[in-house]
Amino acid sequence: MDKYLEIANKEKEKRGLNDYVPLYPMLRIDGSNLYIGIMLTHKNEQVWDKDSQIKPNYWLLIDIKNNEILEFNATKNNDFVKSNLINKEIDNKQKEISKYIVSKKLQYKEYLKEDIKNDNLPIQQKLAEVFNNEFIIDGEKININDYVYANMEQDLTQKIDELVDLVVVSKYNYLTLYYDNLFKQIIEEYKNNNYIDKNKIKLCCEIMNNYYDGVIGIDNFFNY
Repeated sequence: MDKYLEIANKEKEKRGLNDYVPLYPMLRIDGSNLYIGIMLTHKNEQVWDKDSQIKPNYWLLIDIKNNEILEFNATKNNDFVKSNLINKEIDNKQKEISKYIVSKKLQYKEYLKEDIKNDNLPIQQKLAEVFNNEFIIDGEKININDYVYANMEQDLTQKIDELVDLVVVSKYNYLTLYYDNLFKQIIEEYKNNNYIDKNKIKLCCEIMNNYYDGVIGIDNFFNY
């Protein structure tokens, strides 16, 4: 991907567009032809913020076989949206992610709860046997592990929330690994057989829509 970004960066510098940055290389279908496409946005635009609703100001097409720039367009003069703008399904995505996060937090919490309540350190096991795994606190008989869990539950919940959030963010950051491999497969199939795998392109488009929450028109750009 770096070579395509380098091509885009050199071209935008030639045109004096130093305040613009290329987004991750994408694909664009035009009739029976497939091109590498790159959109450029202003460096201050928040492309990962779902509320931004950014439509890139510039876009270019690169020939797959020789890596030459075929077009460099200002969107206002030559829009990559040729019909109606296809809306991003951000709400559905957010609902799916929220559901996933809640499910994972409950899953992790239940696992740790069972671990704390039903498993002991070696020294803890010896002591538990002496005390029959019970304390008398304020005149009340209390299970030791239940007592330990109750006293750490609030901190544990906070740490689980932080851990799951970190896991989700990390998984999203690694979406580009899937994307890079799909991208390479699509390019090779097109070069070798002049075949455009629209199912794989659709998946690439979906990844970019997830990756760039704040950018609109990605479906139109891929034009699959």
